[in-house]
Amino acid sequence: MSQTKPQGARARGGNSPFSVPALNVQEFARLSGKRGLLEVLGTWALLALVIGAHLLYPGPWTYALAFVLVASRQYALLVLMHDAFHSLLHPNRRVNDMIGAWLIGAPCGSSYWGSRNLHLEHHRKLGKTADPEFLLYSVGPPREKRSAKALTAHFLRLMLGEQILHTHFRSDGGWKHQASGRVRSLVSKLGPVLIAQCVLFGAFFAAGAWLAYFGLWIMPLVTLVVLLNGLRVFCDHANPVDEPDDEYHRLVSYVSTPLERFFVAPFHMNYHAEHHLFTYVPHYRLPALRRTLQASREVSTVVQWRLGYVRFVREFLRLSA
Repeated sequence: MSQTKPQGARARGGNSPFSVPALNVQEFARLSGKRGLLEVLGTWALLALVIGAHLLYPGPWTYALAFVLVASRQYALLVLMHDAFHSLLHPNRRVNDMIGAWLIGAPCGSSYWGSRNLHLEHHRKLGKTADPEFLLYSVGPPREKRSAKALTAHFLRLMLGEQILHTHFRSDGGWKHQASGRVRSLVSKLGPVLIAQCVLFGAFFAAGAWLAYFGLWIMPLVTLVVLLNGLRVFCDHANPVDEPDDEYHRLVSYVSTPLERFFVAPFHMNYHAEHHLFTYVPHYRLPALRRTLQASREVSTVVQWRLGYVRFVREFLRLSA
């Protein structure tokens, strides 16, 4: 099948204001017909292995370890769904969307199409107050984050349900619609989610551990996964001094450590500026793209190269004090 520029990827790649020498776009845009599916299935296999190990050897320590590892791989699945948003999981868009919606979004409690619309709008409106993710990374209004207390409160609010409201209601105008319209929209978006959750609950029930569905699937999703995502989104776009409407002020990429890349930025999410500049490049080609971009002095001086997520938070709080 011939590979074309993915839907929704018309962002900055082709219209970048930077001149990138010797950049063969087609070389970086090539999609694998197998890699995305294998990565999704491999992540599911790791989830099954971790959960199964705890069920075979139950105990508080195995539960704590399984909780953290399950959350990390649930988040890894959602990162792969991010590639699906940009039609990068599979060259066939129908297959791409089926994988994103049914193998990732629905099991992880996310409305694929609504979340996709929000994410593509984020790319179009990066740095602007109209960006649906602006609340997650702006350090000032609409929510102050320039202290350890304020930043902690922000993440706690996300984990206490704000992220769920953002995911399921923000994409259809929130609560502005009439009650009947809200119900229809909610049912259409949550239908696949409810089906997937019934299947998962059935699997746990068949394994004789139905309570583990809540303790090892739902709880990691609504707590640690929300925290990991909130931390990454904040670190990917935040600066101690906000500059509204300046999207290129938000071009940030991380080198980071293997541990941070495993938990906070799986599947090359630390190559964030590269992704914003060239949204049609799949994650596994971003390292090669970075090497090419770094050869351009114009790009390398605009992108903020940061060494780690935890390190940035420490520096942010120190500069904001």
